Amino acid sequence: MKLLSYWFCRGRPLCLPVILFIFLITACSSSSNIEQPNIQYAEKFTYADKLQNTTIDQNWWAYFESEKLNNLMLSASQQSVDLQIISERVKQAELQLSIANASWFPTLNASASSGERNSKNSGADNFTTSQSTSVGVSLQYEVDLWGGVSAFRRASKARANASLYDQQAAALSVKAAIASGWFDYLALQERIKTAKGNIAIAENIQRIVDAKYRNGAANAGEVAQQKTNLLSQQASLLPLELQVKQVASALAILLGQSPIDFIPEQENLLSISVPDILPGTPVDLILRRPDLAASESDLIAARADIVQARSALLPGISLSANAGKSASELFSLNPATTTNGWAVSLAQTLFAGGRIVNQKRVIDSRAVEMLLQYHKSILIALQEVDDGLASASIAKEQELRQQEIVKQAEISLHIAETRYRQGSNELINLLDAQRTFAQVQDALVQQRLSRLKSAITLYKTLGGGWSRQTD
Repeated sequence: MKLLSYWFCRGRPLCLPVILFIFLITACSSSSNIEQPNIQYAEKFTYADKLQNTTIDQNWWAYFESEKLNNLMLSASQQSVDLQIISERVKQAELQLSIANASWFPTLNASASSGERNSKNSGADNFTTSQSTSVGVSLQYEVDLWGGVSAFRRASKARANASLYDQQAAALSVKAAIASGWFDYLALQERIKTAKGNIAIAENIQRIVDAKYRNGAANAGEVAQQKTNLLSQQASLLPLELQVKQVASALAILLGQSPIDFIPEQENLLSISVPDILPGTPVDLILRRPDLAASESDLIAARADIVQARSALLPGISLSANAGKSASELFSLNPATTTNGWAVSLAQTLFAGGRIVNQKRVIDSRAVEMLLQYHKSILIALQEVDDGLASASIAKEQELRQQEIVKQAEISLHIAETRYRQGSNELINLLDAQRTFAQVQDALVQQRLSRLKSAITLYKTLGGGWSRQTD
């Protein structure tokens, strides 16, 4: 910079204002503050009873109090191909940042050559031979006069941060998919168990109808009706068995295991705890979601790109120095001629058909677009949390009511079966009671699954325990 100051100031009384102006431009170009979108945050979410901010554990799945789920997550952290792919993307972003940081340092080049050249003038009989050997080093450095190099490094750092936040958001999605897939598997197992239980009930009723038919208390139509009911329930079991295989295979892929003959750990779905989740306040959400942090980092990078584009409109200054030796002998530097020198160069594009100016305008527009996208992402995040809270609250109430429905349907089936045995009830009433009991049992399992999935979704929309460090 001393050399640059000398070059600017020699014989110029206005050198100090010029230097101050340059430093002012550079300082202004270094700003990376992001103005937050103007959003009117509500005091609390619609279905949130408490306002206090709640810290969520990064191992959020532990709140389901299932050791088997904990084991699946541990296995995923060690074997999941998806998580390994995400990790490699972060590594690539970090290496790109290292490349950007190299722009702070000068470029040092070395060269060496040795050769022979034969030439002959027109009309001459013999060739003239000349030999030469040379070695040299050169040093080049671009002066970051307008902050373009600093902006490039700042943009690279912001993109590396965005990649890291994307990794954390993607890892959260993978783990949420694992938990959701495992709950799907357990729900299907429960539905298969329920279906088999209902088939056993249908088989028992079939025996009763057959016995009454043999004794003349039932007709052939009633036997056919019950047989149809039994066959229908047996047929409904087959799609469930196919689904459970498909879900197990999908879960194996998420865990990084072979889907062939993969059998997930078993557990009773209805015994898994459904955690109560306190979301905190809406305004805290932007610090708790890695995808929002990634969007903000992308916006920082876009604004740094504006500085880079602006610097392309201004003159560029580079410093260079070189030193070397050369001799007129092959592979020898004795005797040799020593050379050295330095140079300051100034370059300015005078006309490019509007290409550079329009490139800057494109980047300006892209930054505005990304700010709007960031604004929209925050609004969507608020909606997702509010919807998740509503889903969790309503699903809980629905399950409580469904449990009572199952109790009443079981009582109704028992009464209908007793009356049919005694001959005081029609078979159609017993079939209706049996069909209703099968349906409400299946609905109860699906309602518990809905509650568990609502909790997973809520953990995911709240950032899964991730929290951005603030300055």
